[in-house]
Amino acid sequence: MGVMDTEGKQYLSNTRCFADLFNFLLYDGKPVIKANELQELDTTELTVPYGNHARVPVQRYRDLLKLWNAMMDENAIYVILGSELQDKVHYGMPVKDGLYDMLGYSKQIAEIRRSYKKEDAAKAGEITVDNGVIRIKLTSEEFLSGLRKGDKLIPIITVVVHFGDKPWDEPRSLYDMLNIPNEEMKQFIPNYWINLISPVNMVDEDFEKFHTHLGLAMKVIKHQSEDADSVIMATDHEKIDRETAEFLNIAVNLKLEYEEEAGGIDMCLAMEKKEKKDKITGAIQGMRIAGMTDDDILIKVMEAFHVTREYVLAIMKTRAA
Repeated sequence: MGVMDTEGKQYLSNTRCFADLFNFLLYDGKPVIKANELQELDTTELTVPYGNHARVPVQRYRDLLKLWNAMMDENAIYVILGSELQDKVHYGMPVKDGLYDMLGYSKQIAEIRRSYKKEDAAKAGEITVDNGVIRIKLTSEEFLSGLRKGDKLIPIITVVVHFGDKPWDEPRSLYDMLNIPNEEMKQFIPNYWINLISPVNMVDEDFEKFHTHLGLAMKVIKHQSEDADSVIMATDHEKIDRETAEFLNIAVNLKLEYEEEAGGIDMCLAMEKKEKKDKITGAIQGMRIAGMTDDDILIKVMEAFHVTREYVLAIMKTRAA
């Protein structure tokens, strides 16, 4: 896993960002999913694929996986939300995502099958006792599948978050990966679409639909190869949270030095400090090329940029090394 994937996983693991991400995907930014309604799930998918009589276990690791547990229209709802992070286009993503989702459903079926063996899972006239274990009586069809007629699985929604600096240029579905001879055959081949959020593929207006600083982070990532500095300066000294500042500093290689203040971090101020430091560094290099001594350079820079002796010495020492 690359640096971008690692940092992105840590950043999006924050429940507020995660909820914001899925609200953008599912509800066009409306804050339907609340952070306190999300529950962390084990990202390891270890299961025997459904119908595999050889019982060869398959293990996969998702990047992020959470259960959305909420009330909607006075009814309890459960949805499993997963995200896969990419810093480069993955040309096999529809198959990769499809496998994760099917493993998730297979795991649910296995858990339902086991639940019918629990002592608290019983209905009058439909149970037997086997060595002290209460079992629900299943029909032959139900026994074959492990599901009772009418059982429902929890839906799984996976989103691919592409933090790369190039557009996602295919594939978006399983059909994009298949060489299908004709349209007649196509109707008999199930398709699988990936849900994609790729900042480079988004229009700038979309970033305003986020309610956390995830929108700013995505906008900076989109413009990282053009003018990320201007995007940051356009925040007009708005304080942002430390998680976003740290993620952007590494993800976009901003090389900013900042201090957290009340209310967050002023990245504009950090950018201004960086620009000033770059100017001083350039001036020092120019003076050294001109043959000036370090003592003369020190005095000249202190006077020109109104900085302390210690500050200039630290830059000169770093550049000398």
